Amino acid sequence: MKAPAPNDILLTGFSEDDLPAISEAILVLGRKAHAGDPVEDCEPGLVLAAAYDETALRGQRAAALDDPRPWCFCVPALDRGLIAAAAGAREGQMLLLPPQSRELKRLLVALGEEAKERNGGDAAFSGLDELGASFAWKSSVIEISRVCRRMAHMLAESGFYKDRSAEDECALALEEALVNSVEHGNLELDSSLRPDNPLAEDLYEAERQRRMADPAYGDRLIRMRLAISRSEASLVLEDEGRGFDTSKVDASPTGLDVSGKGFWLIKRPFDAASYNKKGNSLTLSKLRPPASQ
Repeated sequence: MKAPAPNDILLTGFSEDDLPAISEAILVLGRKAHAGDPVEDCEPGLVLAAAYDETALRGQRAAALDDPRPWCFCVPALDRGLIAAAAGAREGQMLLLPPQSRELKRLLVALGEEAKERNGGDAAFSGLDELGASFAWKSSVIEISRVCRRMAHMLAESGFYKDRSAEDECALALEEALVNSVEHGNLELDSSLRPDNPLAEDLYEAERQRRMADPAYGDRLIRMRLAISRSEASLVLEDEGRGFDTSKVDASPTGLDVSGKGFWLIKRPFDAASYNKKGNSLTLSKLRPPASQ
């Protein structure tokens, strides 16, 4: 058997309507993908699995448990119940169907980084007792998926997350928070730029790219402060935007829209999460679990 190809993608469970679209979107991003059975086809390094109901999702999650590759569960964007179930699935990440090009690109980068980490690397931060660090990136240059994956891995190595699924959930939460900080904070992109029509994603992406290239927006900084002690880890994410009305934050599983800043997804892997009054700074904290856990 050939060794897995980390950048190749296996598509499983997709309907005849969705399969051509997801295949074409992946091809546009310069990646290889084909449909198959994850049990029979072990060569691709990443698995994208579609689920159109909870029974299918349960089956995909069970298959992911016995597969060493990174998985992503793809669910319809209009099915709130299935979205909540997929978001809580610790066996893999989540992608909404039909896929938006920027979300698909970000996901593939994250899954690629995860595949690399699963295949090697020692625990450099194992047993870490204390750490204080500050980071800052321009919005136009930060590699969000990579930063979030590395930060989550550091917290896992330091003892705050005990298994791969918990680490993945942390990375997903940080990515949701950083995307919000960049796009809705520093770039000041509003949900009104995404009307409900087939051209919505193209319009949003065009405006996003325009603002990224404008120093007035793209040069704004994303700041992150990390502090680790014997009992707790805390992360502060801050943007230079105008903030937002934090009273609109929805902490329930239905809080997945832009106005809610995806707060439910963000706070899940942490013990506490809160915005400042202005709404441009988010503090996340995680208690160190007992050594016996």
